[in-house]
Formats: sequence, C-alpha cells, structure tokens
Amino acid sequence: MNIQEAKEILACANKIAVLTGAGMSTESGLPDFRSQEGIYNTLTTALTFHIAMFRIYPKRFYSVIGPFYGQCVNASPNAGHQALAQLERQGKHVEIATQNVDCLHQKAGSSIVHEIHGTIDTVSCRKCKKHFKASEYAEFFAAGKVPHCPDCGKVLKPDLTFFGENLPTEPMRRAKLAFLNADLVMVLGTSLRVSPANTLPGFRVEGTPLFIINRDPTPYDECADFVSHGQIGEVLPQLVE
Repeated sequence: MNIQEAKEILACANKIAVLTGAGMSTESGLPDFRSQEGIYNTLTTALTFHIAMFRIYPKRFYSVIGPFYGQCVNASPNAGHQALAQLERQGKHVEIATQNVDCLHQKAGSSIVHEIHGTIDTVSCRKCKKHFKASEYAEFFAAGKVPHCPDCGKVLKPDLTFFGENLPTEPMRRAKLAFLNADLVMVLGTSLRVSPANTLPGFRVEGTPLFIINRDPTPYDECADFVSHGQIGEVLPQLVE
C-alpha cells in the first residue's frame, strides 16, 4: 500500500488506536533506553531501573535520573505528536497507548493517553501511597538527592514502571479495549519486541487495517497494510493532512 492509499484509509477511520514507543520521543531529542546512544549505554545501566535496587539504594537512581527528567520537562512535542492531536481535532476518536513516560502526547493536546509504562510526571510514597507532582521535587532531581514523603518521611518513587514491577493494570486494560474496538491501528516508533506492550496490535479485530512507522523492521511488518521506515514526524503528517 502506498502513502496515498494509506491516507485514504486514515481519512475514513473513526476509532483509531495507537501504540507509541521510544522512537516517537527520540524525534523530540529525548534518548531511548536500549540503543547504542540510549540511557542504558550512556547514562547508567538497566540495573538502576530495577525495583529491588531502588528499594535498597534509591540514591543510585536519583543520582542519574536528573538529566533525563530535565530533558523530559524541557522537550517539546514533535510533528508526529502534533499529527496525532490533529486527528483528534478533526473529530476522530483517538486513543494512544504509550510506552513513553515523558507526557509529550498530552503536551501536544491528545486527550486519551494510556501510559502503560507509567509516567515521570508524578512521584508517590510506597508506604502511604500518596501521589505528588514531580515538579515539586525538581530541585531534588537536579541535585541527585532522594526526595521523601512530606507526611510519613518515606522515600518517594517516580510513577514509572521499574523492572520487577507489574505494569499499571488500568491503562493496559483500557489500551486493550481501544485496540479491540478500533477501525484502524497504528504502531509508531516501537520495535514491538517489549512485552506485554507488543501484544496490543494482536487485539485488533481481523481485517482492521494496521499501519506501522518505525525506523527498524518489526515482527508485524509482514501482516501490516502500510509500513514505513521513515521518520514519524515526516511520514505521519503526510497521512493526516
């Protein structure tokens, strides 16, 4: 299928389910995690993001998370994020399941975003379960200091999903329903190799068109109706215009 045919299918779609991964945010200047230039190979290792390590040594996490948090706060939505928001402004029902924790979809104006890997926008107390805006502790992040709950004094943890933790139940449930009810599914900026997020396209009803825009090939490319290995910020706006 060429881009003009894909554009026509998108124009006719009313319920669109979208899965986005790190490739969506790298176009806004944010690092991914696993590539050669990613966080695990430059800033720290995956062990820093394991919940067992965080429990015994939160200082290690906060000593390295500051630069990443600052980048997320200062990043701006790119043309791909804006294109998804534009679809919503056109009157389409768009639900986004994202593996990203940077809130760029919300910044762009998308209203239904299922953060299946959590968010860096809030922190919570593991004891009393209270949540706080991460911006209230920006100075702690920047200085590599460990923030504590103002009520009980326990360590605060960013509400992103660490290794060793279960994904947030409700966002994943809603994401599955979105893919089941969609009349078009789009996969943007993910290799579809991280479970369970990579199972979401499989929830679409047989015959539902599948569009994939990702730099590298994915396991779903052969069964997709439209595949592009170009930049999301270049290809997606062409489909939406």
